[in-house]
Amino acid sequence: MKLTVTNNRGMALTVALFIMTILLTVTGAGLFLSQMDLKVAGSHKRSTQAFELADSGIQHSLALIPAGTTFPYSSPLQLIDSASLPSAAGFNYSVVAVNTASDTQAILTSTSEGLQNSRKVIVAYVGRGGYGFGAVHVPGEAGNIETKFSGDSFSINGTDRCGQAASVPGISTTDPALAAEITNGSLADGGLDSNQMDNVTGAGGSPSVRVASQSPTMASDLAAAFLAQTHTELLGGNYGGNESWGTAASPRITRITGDANIQGTIDGYGVLIVDGALDVSGNFTFNGLVIARGDIEVQFTGNAGIFGSVVLAESTNYDPTIELDVRGNANIRYDSCALAAADNWVPLPKAARILAWQEKFSS
Repeated sequence: MKLTVTNNRGMALTVALFIMTILLTVTGAGLFLSQMDLKVAGSHKRSTQAFELADSGIQHSLALIPAGTTFPYSSPLQLIDSASLPSAAGFNYSVVAVNTASDTQAILTSTSEGLQNSRKVIVAYVGRGGYGFGAVHVPGEAGNIETKFSGDSFSINGTDRCGQAASVPGISTTDPALAAEITNGSLADGGLDSNQMDNVTGAGGSPSVRVASQSPTMASDLAAAFLAQTHTELLGGNYGGNESWGTAASPRITRITGDANIQGTIDGYGVLIVDGALDVSGNFTFNGLVIARGDIEVQFTGNAGIFGSVVLAESTNYDPTIELDVRGNANIRYDSCALAAADNWVPLPKAARILAWQEKFSS
């Protein structure tokens, strides 16, 4: 019998090379796909950052639009030319505002641009929402305004008492420096001490002190508009008896033409305008809007209760020792329902709010 011996070394080498080729091809494809995934992930990240930054532009713009009843953008206005955020290096956003067909709504167009030509555009339609001031509104520069808070029994609350509207700041002001003075924990400049921070509550927690975009003449302009309506005028002086300045069924506009020292038991509804200093030490309860204008000094002590809002006008003639003095059992609580009567007489300034928004796709 003759045996034949076959040498398979050539075949084994061929198979090995074939398998290695397949493995290298699969590995190369995997690396290519991984690289593509990284590019896609990077592109998605940049796109997301640009989108979020464009949305930040809308939110930033809302804070810049002054409270009012209409919008002042009859022609396109660059609200924000170029802004950025530390969390999004290499990106910036700009915002343009323009009214719609009427001046009761406006359109905000926020454009963000960034790395590798990333670009997003968001268009927001804004109208007017809740009243554009806090439970207490103190306009003016920090150097011209002095505040004082005494004891731990007073309360300034921006949470809506009737539960119909969103919370507002406990205290709103037009100057960031004044907001800082009130909240820096130092009594030396008239601020809240550490035990009083939770006495001022509302939007943003406690202490609820926020900067609002408001016209410096808002209080004076409102007072003039209310006084153009039918109203009751009282002389300045001491009020120590029992009186009613309007009722829930029949609110009224009351004007005191001088300094008022309220020591008695008085309740009222509607709008109260005081041309001079207001000193409340008695059992005073008012539901609605209180406007203190002129050379003002507002002092709430005793059992004063204001349910609505208190708006001060910045003094222009002289600087009283203290413009706002809150102590004792004074309770100032935002109440949108109590402000409704005032809003029926004269439209109150309202904050801008988003009605709708969409991403605008463009090349």
